[in-house]
Amino acid sequence: MRALRGLYRGLEAVNGADSGIDPVAFLVPFTPRGAGDELVLVRESESGVEIALALAEPALAHLEHSSNLLGDAALAHTLPVIEGLSHLLYLVEAVRRERPVSALELETQADVDKLALCLLARWPAHRHDFPHLVDRLLCQWSPLPNQTPPERERYSTANRIALAFVRRLARLVDAGQLANLRRLLRRFWSADMPGKLALAGA
Repeated sequence: MRALRGLYRGLEAVNGADSGIDPVAFLVPFTPRGAGDELVLVRESESGVEIALALAEPALAHLEHSSNLLGDAALAHTLPVIEGLSHLLYLVEAVRRERPVSALELETQADVDKLALCLLARWPAHRHDFPHLVDRLLCQWSPLPNQTPPERERYSTANRIALAFVRRLARLVDAGQLANLRRLLRRFWSADMPGKLALAGA
């Protein structure tokens, strides 16, 4: 599970977080029977909040056999895993802060996290591929066939907010301002939903 841990630590580094957890301890592999390769389950119990990260077995197998998890050829398999890890990291931080988090907030942050991790993994040699990366990860979004209308609306809204914020990053990427880029990404991660909307100008 070295690859899974590596992606999680990458998300922590991007967002300036230190959750102190091992994502493998929350992992529940499953055999997919339809669309969707990841799911984060949350349940409140007498002992606190229980979180499980469900990832499809084919996606997990791909992690262990890919030589470049964040390369274009691997993204179809890697992005659902990043999304699940993003949800896990964000929920763990929300529990620590004892603040509520909406499903829209989770999906919006995951969209930004996927792009940020891919962008910084290619920095600086491929930073000029940023428009291509934005197009691949955010502009080509389409709902899954089994999503309900409320789910489609939530994912669509999250996509629009993330895209608005990411377009703000373009100037920093073009100028090669890595430190400022990191600061803005961390501000977005730390913000609640109203704060994210303000940063996105949405």
